Amino acid sequence: MSASLRERDRRWERLHAAMAEEGFDVLVVAGSDYRGHKGTLRYVADYNLAHRYGYCVVFAGEEPVMVLPQNLSGGRRPRSAWVSDYRYPHELGDGLVEVLKSRPRNGRIGIVGLGEIMKVREYLRLAAELPRAKLVDASAMFERVRAVKSAEELAGAEESAYITDRCFERLLEIARPGITERAVAAEMYATAALLGGEDPLFLTMYADDEPSGPCPTFGAPRDRILRAHDVFTFSYEVVGPAGYWVELSRMVTFAPPSGAVQRVSDAVAAGMAAAAASIGPGVATSDVQKNVIRAVEEQGVESSYWSGHGLGLDVLEEPWVGLDVVQNDSSAGAVPVLGAGMVLALHPMLWEAETSAMGYMADTHIVTEQGCRTLSEFPVQLYRLAAGGRK
Repeated sequence: MSASLRERDRRWERLHAAMAEEGFDVLVVAGSDYRGHKGTLRYVADYNLAHRYGYCVVFAGEEPVMVLPQNLSGGRRPRSAWVSDYRYPHELGDGLVEVLKSRPRNGRIGIVGLGEIMKVREYLRLAAELPRAKLVDASAMFERVRAVKSAEELAGAEESAYITDRCFERLLEIARPGITERAVAAEMYATAALLGGEDPLFLTMYADDEPSGPCPTFGAPRDRILRAHDVFTFSYEVVGPAGYWVELSRMVTFAPPSGAVQRVSDAVAAGMAAAAASIGPGVATSDVQKNVIRAVEEQGVESSYWSGHGLGLDVLEEPWVGLDVVQNDSSAGAVPVLGAGMVLALHPMLWEAETSAMGYMADTHIVTEQGCRTLSEFPVQLYRLAAGGRK
């Protein structure tokens, strides 16, 4: 699904204004088909990268230029109506240099994705061919630009949340003792695909046996057979037709839960409720994290994990919720304060070592002028199923 030209103009206006404020003559926006790195190109050029990687070059006040691998030039390529100039050089570094040298002003070049996305060889090529240019990491600036979503973007997130809710509905229909994680995942993948979902990221979480004892872990669904007393904790993230990520996570069991499992799940729910209650424009992300920790500890459980992050066309965006509280060597990031229109995934993760009970649940929220709005229709709780039905 393509975004509107009105949305294009809004994004470009914000991007060009930020470039002028920070003194950039041009931006080189890097993207790759990795889940957390392809949203940059979709944001700037409405280009949904099918595979590999590529760049979008943005000169101040001009339409961007796409620079993509040569093998993407033919066949069913996902070109957008936003950009008319597509380049497919044999070497991407050569293509970038050619585009950048085509304008007289390229002295200060901002690179979006310099630290995590841009290929080293392309960076070295620019440094060698443009020795007088100053190459600057513009990733933080870009995160500030895209953190607040438009009404059109929020509608895309709502559509994605509808898909994850239907996937959870399917889980509640089929989950039972004797089924494997992989079988549950297959049904949820199928449900998402039929509704237009893409790039599903499905993780299951459990206490795994290690030589040093049980420890919390997570990974892709495997052939683990669910038993009556197991807690099936899943995290499901998916992109809807408009390209926006959402996350939904719940805890599911079958037999009556142990006291430890119930305590940990209650603590997760309390932490999420405290976070949702504290969200609003002007609120520091560190304060949201502190409220999560306070609510969890009141339930007799401890949390040492950061509690959330922004969502958008990438699965991990600013703002970070609590990274500066949990990790003393980390800053609050480029967006330390919440604003209306931001989309957040909140997901406290708890672990009680003495009982090997772990807890994790997640919801997607939209920050509003009044506080926040949760996108899932399913309450935050431990779900106990009896023979494939909710209880």
